[in-house]
Amino acid sequence: MTFQGFDLPSELRMLADTISEFVREEIWPVEARTPGHARGIAPDDIEQLQKKARDAGFWCLEAPERFGGGGLSVFESVVVSEQMAKHRYSIPRPGSGAFGLEPPVALYHGSPTQIEQYVLPTIENAWSAFIAISEPTGGSDPARAIRTTAIREGDTYRLNGHKMWASGADHARYGVVYARTDRENGRSGISAFIVDSDTPGMTVDPIAVLRDHWTTELTLDDVIVPVENLIGEAGQGFALAQEFFVRGRLRYAAQALGVAEEAVRHALEWARTRETFGALLATRQAVQFALADARVEIDAARYLTWDAAWTADQGGDARTKASAAKLYATEVGFKVVDAMMQILGGMGMTCELPLEHWFRGLRVSRVVEGPSEIQRYLIAREMLGSAALGR
Repeated sequence: MTFQGFDLPSELRMLADTISEFVREEIWPVEARTPGHARGIAPDDIEQLQKKARDAGFWCLEAPERFGGGGLSVFESVVVSEQMAKHRYSIPRPGSGAFGLEPPVALYHGSPTQIEQYVLPTIENAWSAFIAISEPTGGSDPARAIRTTAIREGDTYRLNGHKMWASGADHARYGVVYARTDRENGRSGISAFIVDSDTPGMTVDPIAVLRDHWTTELTLDDVIVPVENLIGEAGQGFALAQEFFVRGRLRYAAQALGVAEEAVRHALEWARTRETFGALLATRQAVQFALADARVEIDAARYLTWDAAWTADQGGDARTKASAAKLYATEVGFKVVDAMMQILGGMGMTCELPLEHWFRGLRVSRVVEGPSEIQRYLIAREMLGSAALGR
């Protein structure tokens, strides 16, 4: 494995190499015996992979060390996530199932009781959790789109509303729901609540989407949660979500890089062995140019992603850089996978190879965590300042 233009710390390079080896030696064989049309790895296989990942030390790598996680920085996380993504079921979550699902980021700012009851068991017992921000009124502008309400009633809050695209809520043990505690104030009126999945009044309905991994819709009908389930102070929910947005967008960028690299690897192997009209595909200029363009664009996307991650670790405002990385890397990933499928021809369309799965997953990645158009808007607003708002 090479990291063009960067002299990574030896410890990080070793971790990335070791995870890459784990993916090849442990996950690939499991996926090889999984039907290509399946919606993910079988639960028993996931349990075994989780055990192996925990034994190897690849467990909740982004979670703070004080909670039993790996404590990786943002930069370390994107380097590692790219390697985690290099297998069939890598989207929407790198290493989903095999490396453990992290607790929602907002919970790291929770009370000692919340840490004890939710964060520690999630890491120790591989609990899954969901995050519910988006609503039918919109997901790209949560400050204005969130209509779900949380009304204080003594020692409880009463939640009412609908949430969309809450991935994993159909099998999660609990989740973090963002609701409006103040109707008058935009961002400062949003709060975050822990909601157990068996709480009366909350129903979860699956939504079939383009990728194999489906998502869900939540209906909250007089859902009562104790005041103790409020994370932080009332009105802090949007600020807590900001950390989730930066890390989430960079994670999707890193996943797209890993998938694109794997797609190129498949196409290279094919071009070196496949003959058409008496000559190898590798001799065709159209194939050469497609591979060369992929190499340049992947490297450019990686630099954007690593720069944004580095900025975040230095305490800088990485939101615009994360938007640029997510925009470019997911667009490039989709373009590269499409081009590599073209090189592979009919084989690229089969479920025997992972490219069709990546193609569908990357199409979704261009929308989740803010669609490409929103990322462009955020970048332009940073450039234009108040003029972008007509002021």
